[in-house]
Amino acid sequence: MKRKTLIWRIILILIIAAVLILGISKFMKYKLQKTENKLLDIAQNVISINENIETQTEIIVKEELELNENVIGILEIPKLNLTAPVKEGTTQEILKYSIGHISNSSNWDGNIALASHNRGNYVAHYFENIHELVVGDEIIYKTKFGERRYVVEVSKQIKNTDWSVISNTKENRITLITCIKNNPKLRLCVQGIEIPKDA
Repeated sequence: MKRKTLIWRIILILIIAAVLILGISKFMKYKLQKTENKLLDIAQNVISINENIETQTEIIVKEELELNENVIGILEIPKLNLTAPVKEGTTQEILKYSIGHISNSSNWDGNIALASHNRGNYVAHYFENIHELVVGDEIIYKTKFGERRYVVEVSKQIKNTDWSVISNTKENRITLITCIKNNPKLRLCVQGIEIPKDA
């Protein structure tokens, strides 16, 4: 009799333990699902915010390209998903919204030199990622004179007083210049050489 009672108690304990384990497992699954749903909501919100920022940037670029007669060109860098307006000059007002064409460089044949911010409280900081460009990456420049494609040939740091990089050249080049964070005496210079049309 005692043996049967002991067996029934063990069975009862096992049943209670199984029910508890099942209950805890279901509760943990429920909590995990809630956490996953919250994380999914956060991720969707972040994606939505990023899409909104990208949309606003696209609107600004589109307005600059379509509505402003002062735009002299369009710079495209496929690797960076960059399409941006270029205006003549490098005043703060121009660089606030656009890439600036360095006035004493070529407009078309030879060496075209462009400048832009890469950070800060500006609407336009188009050159924030040009440090990612490597030899072989493509740069496209479109103006009323036509369209040229360039391939990155060099990326280097230069002194802020080194203007030799914007000197005119026999071959068609494009030179992109931006500041280097926390070092006002240096600039980042990316240069591309024209891709032959039959290449």
